[in-house]
Amino acid sequence: PTPWQPPAGLPALIAERSAAALALPDPEPLPTRLTPAGDETAGDRATGDETGREGGPTRRRVLTAGAAGAVLLVGGSAAVWNALRGRGTGAGGPSAGSGEPPTYTIGLHADLGGPGRATGLAHQRGAQLAVADHNSRQDKAFRLALRTGDDAGDPAVALRVAGRLAADPAVIAVLGPTGAVLRADLIQRYGEARLATVVVAAGSSTVESGTGLHLCVTRPLDRMLTPGLIGYLTRTSPARRILLVEDAADPALAGEVGSAFRQATPTGATLLEHPLARGDEGFGAVARKAMSSGADAVVHAGGDASRAARLATALAGEGFTGARVAAGPALGPAFLDGAGAAADGWVFAEAYADPAALPAARAFTAAHRKRFGAPPATWAAEAYDAVGLIARAAGTTSASGEVRSGIGGRLVRTEHRGIVRTLTFDASTRQVRIPDGIFLYRIEQGRPRFLGPYGQVR
Repeated sequence: PTPWQPPAGLPALIAERSAAALALPDPEPLPTRLTPAGDETAGDRATGDETGREGGPTRRRVLTAGAAGAVLLVGGSAAVWNALRGRGTGAGGPSAGSGEPPTYTIGLHADLGGPGRATGLAHQRGAQLAVADHNSRQDKAFRLALRTGDDAGDPAVALRVAGRLAADPAVIAVLGPTGAVLRADLIQRYGEARLATVVVAAGSSTVESGTGLHLCVTRPLDRMLTPGLIGYLTRTSPARRILLVEDAADPALAGEVGSAFRQATPTGATLLEHPLARGDEGFGAVARKAMSSGADAVVHAGGDASRAARLATALAGEGFTGARVAAGPALGPAFLDGAGAAADGWVFAEAYADPAALPAARAFTAAHRKRFGAPPATWAAEAYDAVGLIARAAGTTSASGEVRSGIGGRLVRTEHRGIVRTLTFDASTRQVRIPDGIFLYRIEQGRPRFLGPYGQVR
């Protein structure tokens, strides 16, 4: 097939919103062989209080000094071993000369008892499997442990959880918070302690650019997903007359999506616009505009899933059958439930993949089903990859400094080939490389079906 040529303006749009991948060496991926991790986690209660380990001791001895030496000789990891074992107990390691690999603790800051429990639980399960996978390696230079802090979706509790994780010298980095909005006060709390924070799921942020010097976000934010929609209307379902519908109920996201389409309208297409006013009125007017203007595609620019559902219903009522696209939080239970049959055919750009559809995540998916009795939920695979990124950065931190103090800078200079995608960053802006982190879903029979990375969808 003819190679895809992006529309004019799209490369510039991507370059503006993300940095190009760093020219780093291609590392070996973490093994995909997984083992149960019931004794690899420690948790906090909903109030943030520390509890004991679930199912086992906090740290378990797995190698004697002689066995460790033999493994290192075979695996060729002596240099890393010597660098890591000499760092003392500041990050959970044993005293020098003990012959044991140190244990580094990753903090998980999650909502496990509040409105975001599904996302928090997905993080926890993905992280547990990643920790177990790492610890099953015969050539590991250090072990991993997980300490979980549950904020129950409460802002005040979240600050206390952040304070406790930041005060724990054994914690080398934090996975989370897992909320939909990345809060500046939490990042400030972790930043004051110089504790690296790896965020997987948040779609929006109140953190000012350049202030999160220990922050690493592994996904494109919702406002950065528009290239996926433009690519779809260019290559997969070419459109000639595109109706852009900016939802006044979500002006921030609507403005970002609208601006992106104006800057990179698909080649040969005409961009039409009709705003969607706040309140209950206006959906029918938009649908009638789509029909009278001869549009063959409608872009819903906004993140309110219930309002996207109402637009879908109105379009279906007018008989519109062209492409219908949206991004980010517009795809949610409120859209699927509210739109009903009118949801079918809609295409969404999202920052998460379906691991069950990825060959590289086959072992992860099977292990998740075996341990938890269910397929991986949204963000579980991405959390698994985030732990792998932290582990890789910990293994390359300079031997002259503590792991915790050095890992913040190393994270964005590390390339990690995960089960979902390869994570690379621009070290100067700390921005994740975006293009291969945007995925498309199409609603079929009331359920989202994973289509793949947007640049590969035909």
